[in-house]
Amino acid sequence: MNIKRTLKDLWRLIYPVIIYFAVAFIVQFAAVRVIASAAVANGTITAAGKSTAELQEELNSLINRYSLHLTALTNVVLIPIYILFLMGDEKKRKNSLGIRYTAPGIKRLGVVFVLGMSAAVSVNVIVSLSQIARFSPKYQQVSEVIYSGGLFMEIVSAVIAAPILEELFFRGMIYKRLLDMINVKAAVVISALFFGAFHGNLVQFVYAFIIGLMLAYVYEKFKTIWAPVIFHIGANLISVLITEFMPQSMNNAAVILGAMLISMVLTFVLLKYVYGYNAGSVPVQKSEEI
Repeated sequence: MNIKRTLKDLWRLIYPVIIYFAVAFIVQFAAVRVIASAAVANGTITAAGKSTAELQEELNSLINRYSLHLTALTNVVLIPIYILFLMGDEKKRKNSLGIRYTAPGIKRLGVVFVLGMSAAVSVNVIVSLSQIARFSPKYQQVSEVIYSGGLFMEIVSAVIAAPILEELFFRGMIYKRLLDMINVKAAVVISALFFGAFHGNLVQFVYAFIIGLMLAYVYEKFKTIWAPVIFHIGANLISVLITEFMPQSMNNAAVILGAMLISMVLTFVLLKYVYGYNAGSVPVQKSEEI
């Protein structure tokens, strides 16, 4: 085994993670200082007659109200950085293979979008029926943050920014770089485990792991990062719409089981379609070489 090559490959997996946490810390640290200063200046938070613990609690409550905004801001800052990394990786792979893959087209990406929606419903119902949320109090806190910023911010953050950033990160870099070290099946599973663990609680770990398997599979079949991005957008969109607009009267066992059955059948059919798809390729032209 070439130790130098192995260390280089490991570093290629590690430094995108370091960049993520470094940028997240800087952006959120700066934003928290701005929020705290503005709150003190406009009188939202006052120190008169309050203990340090009480002031800290007020500040934490205020910051939680803007958690979705901070997450979206972090993602927006990171997206162009990861796009540059992905473009560099893709140029090297394209010239190494001597081919480039052709775009799948709007119709096929539409199928992927519907697959993302049906898969999200299926897995969400399964996770809900498993009752594992009882063992994950942190999940409740995360859910409150995700669905407390208003519909507009939920769309911007959870439906647009998060899928783009997470697919660039987990599939575009982590999964594809794992392929330089291990086989496809192992890379799919490991990237999905990493994707699940990244969410930080049991419920989302299980959900993200299963969805992560499908995301990597879709990427592998379509050979374009847009495929898992579109899948992810569909999955997050349906989750937001159900949470925000599903009538309480429909939240009963019969409706839930019916939705699970329909969505699982649709997911199976669409996965079968994806299985039968193979991305086209053409030779790299001289003008496309680095």
